[in-house]
Amino acid sequence: MEPLNDWFTDSPDKVLKKLYADNLPWLEQYVLQNSGSGTDAHDLFQETITSAWINLHTGRFSGSRDQFNAYIRQIAKHKWLNELRSRSRKKTTVTDQVPDQEAAGIFHLTETDNTEKATLLQESFQELGDKCRTILGLYYYRKKSLNEIALKLNNTENSIKTIKYRCMMQLRQLFLEKSRQHGGV
Repeated sequence: MEPLNDWFTDSPDKVLKKLYADNLPWLEQYVLQNSGSGTDAHDLFQETITSAWINLHTGRFSGSRDQFNAYIRQIAKHKWLNELRSRSRKKTTVTDQVPDQEAAGIFHLTETDNTEKATLLQESFQELGDKCRTILGLYYYRKKSLNEIALKLNNTENSIKTIKYRCMMQLRQLFLEKSRQHGGV
């Protein structure tokens, strides 16, 4: 077993490429076998690597490289199961009429969903910065690929992927804060 300490002397790009090579094919197969798509797998992998990488560098994980790959897979499984649970509880429909810069009104929930949650989610989305609203609107509601968004915004696909993840975390945090303020809707 190769110790992780060596990774801190390697370039982050080299380490991340190795992590991708070791784990992405497994994760794609896992997600595809469990009601997901290739895009779902890539999004999930980005979130998983981010979490695992932070835990590695903050000392929350210690062990060998092999153990770290197993750790990544456990995080991915946990995140995917949460995503599947979330999907089964929430049925969302979207409109194709989303302007690029004005994404207000993009959350149209079905009758079975809680109207108050929909309002809080919409308010949270409106509090995001223009860049986040644009990227999330293009990706989730216009169904544009990360590459298409990158070209439109004159950026790289990897940068857009990172920004999208940060925007989703910011949206999630805003929504949770609003939910708590409204008595845990």
